[in-house]
Amino acid sequence: MTDPAKILQQRNAEIQQIEGYVDLNDEAKNRRITAVTEKANASYQEAKEAEARRIEERVTSTRKAVYGVPASPMYSDAEVAQTHHAFRMAWDDVLFQTHDTFAAQEELEELLEGAERRGDALFARAVYHRALDLGLQQVVDSYLSTRPREAKALERYRKALAEAEQARSVEGLLASAMIERQLGG
Repeated sequence: MTDPAKILQQRNAEIQQIEGYVDLNDEAKNRRITAVTEKANASYQEAKEAEARRIEERVTSTRKAVYGVPASPMYSDAEVAQTHHAFRMAWDDVLFQTHDTFAAQEELEELLEGAERRGDALFARAVYHRALDLGLQQVVDSYLSTRPREAKALERYRKALAEAEQARSVEGLLASAMIERQLGG
């Protein structure tokens, strides 16, 4: 069971059932209630850890979809290495040309326009990555305007980041603490 509310609900139902046993003394009831509570706590911790892993895996996989260098599965290892090398060269060029982050938006817009004109997909992708890193939404939107698959990948990544942020937020931590307190007894 992975839903904290259901874990709590099941624990409460089991406790209520135990408390209804007329043939058990208080000590026996307390032992059973303690066992049920410990089992619920363990289930909750396991569910909490699994959820944290799921969120982290989702962030990692969606980040790779956004920031990965596209290489066909049909490529040999050598061709993949060449593609990655070409991308690193493009990335270095983009970084060099946008070292002044104050003027980066205008520079990236020009670089993207030139890459699109030449059909240089790797250079355009390097520009896109730099625009993402600098938070230049106009350049990002321009790049994504003709790439719906990559736009969806970025949307999934942003949703995964928001979910991870929500889990670490004050509200998320407070909700977790409240459940843990309720499970505590």
